Amino acid sequence: MQPIANVAFMRYFFFTLIIAFFFPIFSFGQDYTSWNCPDSLTLSLNKDSLEAEFGKNKEIPEGIEVATLYALSFYPELKNTIIKFKEKRIKTTLNVRPTFFSLIFRKRENRIYIVRINNSNDDKKVIISNVPFNASIGLLGHEFGHISDYNDKGFFGVLGRGFAYLSKTKRVEYENEIDEITIEKGLGKALYRWSLFVLEQSNASEEYKEFKRQTYLTPEDILHAVNDQP
Repeated sequence: MQPIANVAFMRYFFFTLIIAFFFPIFSFGQDYTSWNCPDSLTLSLNKDSLEAEFGKNKEIPEGIEVATLYALSFYPELKNTIIKFKEKRIKTTLNVRPTFFSLIFRKRENRIYIVRINNSNDDKKVIISNVPFNASIGLLGHEFGHISDYNDKGFFGVLGRGFAYLSKTKRVEYENEIDEITIEKGLGKALYRWSLFVLEQSNASEEYKEFKRQTYLTPEDILHAVNDQP
């Protein structure tokens, strides 16, 4: 009976070794739960320094100051850009655009950008006050990606971006491009948490979730992009 026991042990040993060796290959990228994400309390203690460096020309409402300033820290090119937040009933959680007159009459570095915040009472809408801290950083980072993109373009370039929303295909290409900018800036993990929250944890309608899946990078797409970064 001893040889049989030895054979069984050897089979178990090699099977365990094979699983341990090959498991990282079969696992999907990096486990997001192990990612080190910014702590809201720690960042709140550093709010004054964040505001001093990234809060110039910014009008940020209470409740999202820390997440906003932290997301802005990944866009140093926006340090002096004028950004204001205003509440409005819109179809999505946030959107951003330059003011009409600043787009026409000001140089691009002096434009005024308005980030519109959804203030709807509809339970099926995703309101930023209900978004987890790290997910809100990803959401804000995406919107600042739009601003960074606008700042690289003249009047007709920005106008072209607006026309992209008239075509479903062009809109998907555009929003995917902004998601990619957000990831390249270093906010991929936060963007992943935002996407995961909307699609799997929020009370958003199935229609809205499907729109998100079709228009933006999915959590899986974001994971692939993050893991492909050098």
